Amino acid sequence: MTTRSLLLSLLATTALSGVALAQTPPAQPSAQPSTTPQAQPTQLDAVTTAATRTKRPIDEVPGTVSVITTQDIDRDNMQDIRDVVRNEPGVSVGNQPARGGFTNYVIRGIGGNRVVIMSDGVRVPDFPGSNAGSPTGFTRDLVDLESVKQIEIVRGPASALYGSDALGGVVAYTTKDPSDYLVFGGKNVFASVKAAYSGADNSFAETGTAAVRAGNIEFLGIYTRRDGGSMQLANSALAPNPESWGENNFLGKLVWRPTENDTIRLVGEYYNRTQNTEVLSNMGDFPSLVAKIYDEWARDYSKRSRVSAQWVHDAPVGFVDRIDLMAYFTQSIRQEDTFQLRGPNNGWTPSNYRFASYWFTQNIYGAELQLNTNTKLLDLANTFTYGLSFNYTTTSRPRNRQQVTMATGISTQTSGGETFPNKNFPDTNTMQIGAYLQDEITAGRLTITPAVRVDYYNLNPNPDADFWRSSGAVNLLPTQSTYWSASPKLGLLYRLTDEYSGFFQYARGFRAPPYDNANFAFTNTTSFYQILPNANLKPETADSFEVGARAKYKDGSSWQLSGFYNLYTNFIDTVVVGMAGPITQFQYVNLGRVNIWGVEARGDWRFMPNWALMGYFAYAKGTDQATGLPIDSVDPWKGSARLRYGYQQGFGAQLISTVVGAHDQVSNPTYFQTPGYFTLDATVGYAFEERVKLNVGAFNITNAKYWNSQDVIGVAATNTQLDRYVQPGRYFGANLTVKW
Repeated sequence: MTTRSLLLSLLATTALSGVALAQTPPAQPSAQPSTTPQAQPTQLDAVTTAATRTKRPIDEVPGTVSVITTQDIDRDNMQDIRDVVRNEPGVSVGNQPARGGFTNYVIRGIGGNRVVIMSDGVRVPDFPGSNAGSPTGFTRDLVDLESVKQIEIVRGPASALYGSDALGGVVAYTTKDPSDYLVFGGKNVFASVKAAYSGADNSFAETGTAAVRAGNIEFLGIYTRRDGGSMQLANSALAPNPESWGENNFLGKLVWRPTENDTIRLVGEYYNRTQNTEVLSNMGDFPSLVAKIYDEWARDYSKRSRVSAQWVHDAPVGFVDRIDLMAYFTQSIRQEDTFQLRGPNNGWTPSNYRFASYWFTQNIYGAELQLNTNTKLLDLANTFTYGLSFNYTTTSRPRNRQQVTMATGISTQTSGGETFPNKNFPDTNTMQIGAYLQDEITAGRLTITPAVRVDYYNLNPNPDADFWRSSGAVNLLPTQSTYWSASPKLGLLYRLTDEYSGFFQYARGFRAPPYDNANFAFTNTTSFYQILPNANLKPETADSFEVGARAKYKDGSSWQLSGFYNLYTNFIDTVVVGMAGPITQFQYVNLGRVNIWGVEARGDWRFMPNWALMGYFAYAKGTDQATGLPIDSVDPWKGSARLRYGYQQGFGAQLISTVVGAHDQVSNPTYFQTPGYFTLDATVGYAFEERVKLNVGAFNITNAKYWNSQDVIGVAATNTQLDRYVQPGRYFGANLTVKW
């Protein structure tokens, strides 16, 4: 048996057993000349830009990258970011069932603001990590998938190219261009409408798209409206919190090509979401609050806007072969309103009502200059990518609350041991300046990719009366902080043959102490706790090692196997630091070391024309080296197999099975450990002459009751609300697109 036959046989066996392998994005043409022009495109030919800041097929990148395209989004009926990662090894998304919705991407056990999210190279605003455990939640779900052409997920530290916060990885959205539509029929005018439905939350989406070309100017406009409700939980003993929500998203893009070498893009993007929730999960007697909550209603608003201008000159200017200059402004505004009817514990009627309104505003002003130079040094081909980046961020988190005694009508802004309005951390201005250099050196079959980035990070707090009102007895003055960091990276890629290659990558990541952790100050005299600021926080760092092997064959089959070891130092978390009378004092401090290691595999066997067997497997384990305890955010092992027929045009169908292990690696034995589960999905699609496309799917066909481990981190096994964390049961989805 040949090496290839042996590997393909092994791939088929593991996929069918559910212990390995699942889908990666569908094939796209390679950005580089192919050494086998007659070969069928493979998954590894999908082009990524985020991994190296230059267009490269995945099989030319010394690391693990996923590329998810519009075709994937439509075929798998993806309606939200949970759907995006449904078949991504080592990547997950958390959800808050009480209110707030989806949280953020978690890559190989690292999530929150430790993952950079970008849209067309512009950072998507973050959200205070210190708010993650609060009743109002934490979300960075601010991009609508209908405006997205491609999603790239880069696993592992990426600070060498993206600076602070890219400690866990990068999620890069690329929005659609007018040219993506104006190629249809060779016309200068394009229009389409799309309707989509998901039974997971009974949501409907309607999208209108228009593109027009006049000479060397093109314009694109996309508008999407979404409406939905509560998640439909599988076999849950508890009903979900009743909710209704609506979203609006608009993308406008003007592209002007004044010369054949110059392209100017002007982009405007606006997203908003309003969600109304009756928070049944918060009703009842709460001794810790010294109150009974009779009812609670919540309304959450999320808004993100962006304007950007980009100039690309794709022709030599001196020793520079390509110039890419961009300037942008982006803003995120979130408002969380809560109304409660309250009274004494074990009471019969409410005695007061409370209205709270919490805000979060973040503005980012930024600019980026990237240059590319192709040259020969010592008779070796070199591709230099280098540049400068700048962003200036303003962040504010004002909070207000009013409590009214129903018998007297007297209103007060002192409740729960706090005086309002207040701010748990001061308004903060953050400036980041970075310079980076990467070289891709080709020496025969070996490609060496060294890179380094130097960052300057300045955090300047502006405490006001609202901040001092929150900090109470805290007398520590928030101080300005400055950090310098150098983030190196080294990648090696060696092609053993035209079919087989191996890679190695070392990358160092860093994350400067954020605006909320460094200067968080809060006193609650009713619950007897206090959080102190810490001006001496050090940046979090990561050292990541990854090694892997790949193969791609002329019939379109391919596979990749990789192993990684990530060592994180100076993680920031809260610990008890002392007592002030009856008040327990907490503080954000740097912890010791955390290591996370694992293996990932994925493959695609084209065993017959139009037929493919695809799959993946991911296993990871994390340990706090100071305590020896597991890291709760590391997902349990997961494997999937997918049988696909017809994935290009015309008729297509898929059958997808997924197996997930129990999450028994938790730091506290009292925490809920999610049991293992199996799900089965099926999709069918048909394209009618490329003008009409219909995709339908049935998901969780077996109606399995299961939990996502990210949703229940730190939740006690005895928690009476556990069934509200259950994932959706059996549901159906569909989308229909009509083009003119």
